[in-house]
Amino acid sequence: MEGQGCEDALARLEEAEAIQEELNQHRLALEWANQVFDRLLRNWMQLEAHEGLAYEDKVLSQLNILDEATTSLGHLHKSLGLVSRLLKHHRQHLNQLRDPLT
Repeated sequence: MEGQGCEDALARLEEAEAIQEELNQHRLALEWANQVFDRLLRNWMQLEAHEGLAYEDKVLSQLNILDEATTSLGHLHKSLGLVSRLLKHHRQHLNQLRDPLT
C-alpha cells in the first residue's frame, strides 16, 4: 500500500512538471506576442510620421498592420484559452487531493 502512495506522489510530481513545462512554452508565446506588437506599433508610428505617402497607401498599410495584429491575437487567444483550461483542471485536481471528500 505504501508503494502505491509513492507511485501516486511521483505521478503527481511528473504531471506538475509537465504542466509547468507547458506553461513555460506559453510564457514564451507571450514574449513573442509582445515583440510582434512592439514591431507593429513601431510600423504604425512610422506610417503616421511618413508624410509623403499617398492616403490610399497609408490606409492599405494600416489595414495590413491590423490584419497581422488580429491574426497574432487570434493565435495567442486560442493558445491562452487552452492553457487556462489546463490550469483550471490541474487546480481542481490539486484541490481534490488536498480535500478528497469534496
